[in-house]
Amino acid sequence: MHVAFYLNVPAPWPARSAYLCRLLAKAYASGARVWVVVAPDEVALLDQALWTLPADDFVPHVRSDAPELLLRRSPIVVAGPGDAMAGERGVLVNAQPEWPAVLDGAPGFVRVVEVVSTDDADKTAARRRWRRYQALGLNPVVHDRTRRPATAAEGP
Repeated sequence: MHVAFYLNVPAPWPARSAYLCRLLAKAYASGARVWVVVAPDEVALLDQALWTLPADDFVPHVRSDAPELLLRRSPIVVAGPGDAMAGERGVLVNAQPEWPAVLDGAPGFVRVVEVVSTDDADKTAARRRWRRYQALGLNPVVHDRTRRPATAAEGP
C-alpha cells in the first residue's frame, strides 16, 4: 500500500472542499475507485460541492448511505469516519483527523491519501497517523503545498 500525506491544505471549509473536489476529479479522471472519508458534518457539504461542479468537471459519486447497488457501481463514495465500506476501492482519501477505521476492516487499498489542513490540531493528529502507518511497516511520503517535498523520514 502506498501512503501519501498532502500537507497544508486550506483549513476553512469552502477552500478545503474546493481542494477535495479537484483531488477527486483527478482521481475520477484516472479511473480510480475512491472511498473518501470526511468528518460527519462534512459529508453533506462535500456531496453538495461535488454536485455543484461545472458540467465538464462532473464527478460521479454517492454518499455512503446510498443503496448498495449504487455504492458498488459509483466510482467515488463520500463517507463519514465510521461508515462501513461497500464495493471494491483502490484508493482511500482520508480528509478527517482520525485514523480511518475502514483500514482496520477493509484491507486491500492500493493507495491512501491523507489530506492534512493548516490547522494545528489536524497536523498533530496527522503525526499520530504517520506513526501508525510506520508501525505497520509502511513509509509514507509527503507532498507539501507550501514548500519543497519532504523526505519520508521527516513526516508531517
